[in-house]
Amino acid sequence: MSDLTSSMGWSLDGVTIHPLPGGKSKPIDISNSILFFDYFEDILQPSVSASIRIVNSYSLVSELPIRGGEKVEITIDSPMGSVFHNDRFELVMYVYKVVGVDAENFKDEFELKLTTAEHFLNEQTRCMKKYFNTNIDAHVKDIITNVLYGNSDVDDQKDILAEETANTYSFIGASKKPFHALEWLGVKSISKLGSGGTSGQDKTGENKGTAGFLFYENQAGFNFRSIDSLVTGSQIGATGNTTFEYFYKGKVIEHAKLSNRSKIINYQFEKNIDLRKAMSIGMYANETYFYDTYNNQVSLYTYNLQEETKDATKLGKEDKIFVKSEYTSNSTRSLFRFSDHGTLGSDGTLGDSGRDDGDMAKSFSRYNLLFTQALNISVPCNTKLKVGDMIYCEFPRMEAGQPKDVDSETSGNYVIRNLRHRIAANQNVTYLKLMRDSYGLYGPDE
Repeated sequence: MSDLTSSMGWSLDGVTIHPLPGGKSKPIDISNSILFFDYFEDILQPSVSASIRIVNSYSLVSELPIRGGEKVEITIDSPMGSVFHNDRFELVMYVYKVVGVDAENFKDEFELKLTTAEHFLNEQTRCMKKYFNTNIDAHVKDIITNVLYGNSDVDDQKDILAEETANTYSFIGASKKPFHALEWLGVKSISKLGSGGTSGQDKTGENKGTAGFLFYENQAGFNFRSIDSLVTGSQIGATGNTTFEYFYKGKVIEHAKLSNRSKIINYQFEKNIDLRKAMSIGMYANETYFYDTYNNQVSLYTYNLQEETKDATKLGKEDKIFVKSEYTSNSTRSLFRFSDHGTLGSDGTLGDSGRDDGDMAKSFSRYNLLFTQALNISVPCNTKLKVGDMIYCEFPRMEAGQPKDVDSETSGNYVIRNLRHRIAANQNVTYLKLMRDSYGLYGPDE
């Protein structure tokens, strides 16, 4: 049994390193040599990672030896369980780096950096073929199944959680790495939860709907999800899909107690609104000049985020984004795009990729809106949490230095952007960075 234990059943039950073929030793269980274990997920990263700090009375790096690529099996006995188990959290990862080696005072201390097998597969594979015009979520499944895993010997392939898109797309792989291609497709994807396409005739039109998907990995598998779906049913006071609720009541002492599981240990708002940046990138109003290279015609498409999201599901309680009308009446950014007519027709016709003319303008507006607010919190370790989950956080309103009622501006639903589970002696904590859109921060429309 590991020394890394605390009350309520937490223990780092087994951490086994398997040497590379031809190594000097057999698999070694290093559970009793670990100072701490960190597990990381990020909604902007296509693979999860981990870090282990080890201290030994002998040189493990030389003994195995550790050269990179060693398989590491990790089992954590967890009272919270995980997505796949009720009583434990299991991982299989691989060493990609050894850092912080310190061999002083007759002990060997260092840190192992770990990543997934899929991360290495991504570096060895490429999207080479032409992908015909079909729903983008079908391309996502095809790339993961037939390119990433295509020629691999990975036995336990991860689940693919791909949300159906409203639009189709055709493209040429052009030797893109799988993860690069999947992130690239996210910008061009439009959710079925909103409206898509363009309205207007001839040289002018109005972009409709919101675009923007995120490709990331969490403990449940690979996710390809729209921003709209991340916040579905999440208005304050509505019945949403919030998985956990957390409350700040002041300093948490002995956070391993069952009664403290839902308490926030610490919190800090990293950023709030930045109106200058929002206007400079055209977040609220922008325009796209689109040149049809075959018909030699220029079209202009305008986009207004406030109008396109007024009926959309939101993370806040307001019915729409409140921004001064003078900031949204005129476009604050212009984009220029070229069509690909005549390049991707399968039968020699003047077909195109099928992309929406204003997909980029839609997507960067929606991305930036979601990332407007950032909140860092720490809570008692909860290995069921994962990036992409929505959680409810409640904070008190301060008056004369004393907590009063619930702060309606800062409290509410947030989406987990990244997380770190730290397992250490008597210090099992989950650190979360949360995000949400900025509804109601600018005051009433003028």
